[in-house]
Amino acid sequence: MAAEVPSGRVGKPENPDDYLAIEVGEWGRRYGTIYVPWEMWKSLRPVSQEFIFYLQDYGRFRLEFEAPIGHLPV
Repeated sequence: MAAEVPSGRVGKPENPDDYLAIEVGEWGRRYGTIYVPWEMWKSLRPVSQEFIFYLQDYGRFRLEFEAPIGHLPV
């Protein structure tokens, strides 16, 4: 799991190889990076074009992709 850091934000995972790093943003603005466990990513259907997740104390988030995840280069 990612560690809690003094700023209150979630930090990088201890073992980055166990996670897929996804840079998020919209219209050319980069907001940050989300680390998704590979086992969770691989459990998504290849035709999915969205990923919904929940972070305790932060709320529910939805990522939308331009193409089905089975076509994304990872």
